[in-house]
Amino acid sequence: MNALMQTFFKNGGIACEKNVLDMGQDILLFGGFVESFKGVLEKLESKSNVFLLSPLHFNPYNFTQFVYEVGSEEAVIALLAYGLSCSNQSIKDKALQEFVKMLDVGYLASECNFAEEELEEIVKGYVERGLVLVVGLDLATHKNASNIAKILALLSVTLRDLKIVFLNSEVNGIPLSREKIKPLGDLKSYDGLVVYVPKESKEINVLEVSQQFCKVSKMQDGAKVKVKLESNQEVLAQMRCNVMLKGMVGILWASREVLQNSFCYQLVSLSKVA
Repeated sequence: MNALMQTFFKNGGIACEKNVLDMGQDILLFGGFVESFKGVLEKLESKSNVFLLSPLHFNPYNFTQFVYEVGSEEAVIALLAYGLSCSNQSIKDKALQEFVKMLDVGYLASECNFAEEELEEIVKGYVERGLVLVVGLDLATHKNASNIAKILALLSVTLRDLKIVFLNSEVNGIPLSREKIKPLGDLKSYDGLVVYVPKESKEINVLEVSQQFCKVSKMQDGAKVKVKLESNQEVLAQMRCNVMLKGMVGILWASREVLQNSFCYQLVSLSKVA
């Protein structure tokens, strides 16, 4: 069990089994690679609305995707807490009320690029049908993983029509050790070239990018490049342009060992290999 899940359960969080995905509620995918959610969703018999929240503009399954800024997952989940709690005026939980009250919603929405209209669409589905939040594997190494876990735990016990499912196995029975949610700090800037390193790599040493990424990096499709990550690791990879990708976040197909337990989104610099 990763540290995020441990903190979630220590703070009284309630996780559901994956069978709740087939109960007709809207489904929100967050904190993972779209391909990692595929195996769970393809078994669904109900035709639920599926939302994908991800900074990686890659959506081959045509889910309703809302793209936010890389690294702003804590702000996104805080805004989600705000939207869902405000939709239900009967909620009297003091901890949730105090948390959403301290949020600078305008600042957070602007900085993480999560539009009010997008949040409203998710909240509308929650009010009408209920919502299952499927949490992927990418948040465990986020610098604010502990705070994200505490927010998720609070939501799981206060919002009746929200169910939380973890992609990896759920384990309960952890002794409670509740801690206060910390105030949200300033968001880190990821301006520049960014790569996402998937948990499972279908290929090795391939940098899959958008046409825009190629243009800005001044690297051509098929070029061999040296990718230097924030973790100070270097990967030799072949550039591959994918028309299904958009924006300035590419996919680096490589072992996650290169991250050295750092976050799966990394600012990078590229140099051409002769």
